[in-house]
Amino acid sequence: MLRAIWFLLKVSAVTALAVWLVQSPGHVEIVWRGYLIETTASVLVIALALIIALWTGLYRVWRAFVSVPLTFRRYKVSNDREKGYRAVTEGLVAVAAGDGQAAEKFAKRAEQMIPGTPLTRLLTAQTALLNGNAPKARREFANLLEDDSAAFFGVRGLLNETLAEGDYREALTLARRADQLQPKRVWVLRTLFDLETRNRDWVKAEKTLRRAEKLGIYAREEALRHRQAIWTALALETGGPTGARYCESALNLNAGFVPAAVLLAKLYDQAGTKRSAMKTIQSAWVLNPHPALATLWMVYMPPPKKAKSVYDAGREYFDWMKQLTSLNPEHRESNRALGHAAIQSRLWKDARELLLKAMDYKALAKLEREENSNEAAAREWLEMASDAAPDPRWVCGACGHVANEWEALCPRCGIFDRISWITPSLDLHAPPARFALPEGGLISPPA
Repeated sequence: MLRAIWFLLKVSAVTALAVWLVQSPGHVEIVWRGYLIETTASVLVIALALIIALWTGLYRVWRAFVSVPLTFRRYKVSNDREKGYRAVTEGLVAVAAGDGQAAEKFAKRAEQMIPGTPLTRLLTAQTALLNGNAPKARREFANLLEDDSAAFFGVRGLLNETLAEGDYREALTLARRADQLQPKRVWVLRTLFDLETRNRDWVKAEKTLRRAEKLGIYAREEALRHRQAIWTALALETGGPTGARYCESALNLNAGFVPAAVLLAKLYDQAGTKRSAMKTIQSAWVLNPHPALATLWMVYMPPPKKAKSVYDAGREYFDWMKQLTSLNPEHRESNRALGHAAIQSRLWKDARELLLKAMDYKALAKLEREENSNEAAAREWLEMASDAAPDPRWVCGACGHVANEWEALCPRCGIFDRISWITPSLDLHAPPARFALPEGGLISPPA
């Protein structure tokens, strides 16, 4: 609509000018080199307009003739670019389909048509990966780092290759570069957190965990569990008053976390605050009875007030353990710990009742040997123990490794915060790859 109005306005202006010239013919004389030219103003205007139009036409013809080589070059560049991007598209499709030979052909064509572009380098790197040429892929991914718009492709490709090679220190450097480029990507933060924990960079891992929690990458309960494991790992490495503070922070999240409770009790004992150590054990026993707590509790048993006689059954040992187990008397571990204390105190009746409740058949076999020297009854209890479920142990939920004690990282597969106190499975599976990578195909974030 506006264009039509503008056209009408221009036509009206030209028409008005023509009418004005007709109505005002005027008289013009031109004297040049002895010649006299007489005409009207309207004819002069028309002649000037024709001269200008002719000059403009001749100029355009000249410009078109002069710019033919440039136009041809532009056409060729545009045509090569179109063919190059078509080759990139077909090459990426070939990579995704796993056709290494076709991908190689299209990568070479793209390199001829549009050399040095980020997409060409990406296709060349992916083709090299598909055909097993890792060094060439690394070079192309490294070249992508020089282009700000495509640096993330390079970082992502190098990160996948580094993880596949198991170089987790270099992978951590690349993950931090990826975090600078894309700080809110879910897989970037997950990978960064996993690598920081694997490299035992606990302080930075805790900061990354807080960021991930704010973005909703980790649920609150999962984030609290990870944070507790991080603080306990820091306490194990630092020790002393600083380690005690880390343990206290971990127990503030969950007072029943046995690794932190045991460590804190030991640190309190080293600092000379035995009463605080005992209170820590008691608080943890209320929520989560554990053999390590019972063992540590017996370390703090006070010496007997009087000399022990040959007739003394050693009831002090039983009574001391009872102070702890009475805080959670119905738990299986309470019955078990008190039953073992009863055996040591030679309180056979109490031991039998408690161990039957705890279903500790191995301890019942020991009881039969020590009380009655009844080897046949002991063998029966041992047969029942062989058919029963194994006792809980520190087991990695990722690879099934059974550890002697809790660790933040599984010593077998290196995965963070997967060791827990559970009944080990009989079919211990092999550890999975921590960062599963696709075979061939387009680059994808570490799984």
